[in-house]
Amino acid sequence: MRHGVVSVSQSATLDGVARAMREHAVHGVLVVADDGELLGWVTARGLLRHPAVQWHHVGAGGAVDEPCIHVVPSASLAAAIDAMVAGAVSHLTVVRPGSRTPDGVVSDLDLVAAQAR
Repeated sequence: MRHGVVSVSQSATLDGVARAMREHAVHGVLVVADDGELLGWVTARGLLRHPAVQWHHVGAGGAVDEPCIHVVPSASLAAAIDAMVAGAVSHLTVVRPGSRTPDGVVSDLDLVAAQAR
């Protein structure tokens, strides 16, 4: 798990999403609603589905391309892989039971690296 999660509000533009990806060297940004609900991920691949000339007009909330699938911090490697494959996502949000705030994120690349050890 990588501690911390790069996130943007649902009203952020795709320009803001791209900037966050570039500044933090990540390939996915968590989109959070105004009430704190975790809406899902805008991934680099999903961002590329929108023409760059539209990025300053499109909000992150409308560009979520992966649902927010949670695992608990104590989840095993096998459980995380199963959740990722079943959800067809590239990111898992690590959230403690009863919390709405993510502790971290696990990417597909993290799971590949862990599996290769």
